[in-house]
Amino acid sequence: MAQYAHRPFFDSSVVATVENLKSNGGVYLYFIEVSNPNGSNAFLQLFNVAAANVTIGTTVPNQSYLVPANGGMDIAFSDPLEFDTALSYAATTTATGSTAPGTGLVLNIGWR
Repeated sequence: MAQYAHRPFFDSSVVATVENLKSNGGVYLYFIEVSNPNGSNAFLQLFNVAAANVTIGTTVPNQSYLVPANGGMDIAFSDPLEFDTALSYAATTTATGSTAPGTGLVLNIGWR
């Protein structure tokens, strides 16, 4: 593996249960691709702490991305986005909320 190659990450059903991509140590995000099979918008929330330290709907996310209804979003970072403590994530129906979308979102991340 090249020194700067990213690691792939996949989650086929992201809901409002906060999960860890990495529970300790730094993470650099190179890209995010997420699809939303629901008929209403959803949000991908990203946190710079381990999942155990997040109370969904109370802990403010470090990033929250709109994922359009019956669509998706792709972001490739020209400079990797750094999460220096950990990286945890969840999907909700509002940018900082706690209600899960009806069907989980599909998430792909390139990270190191």
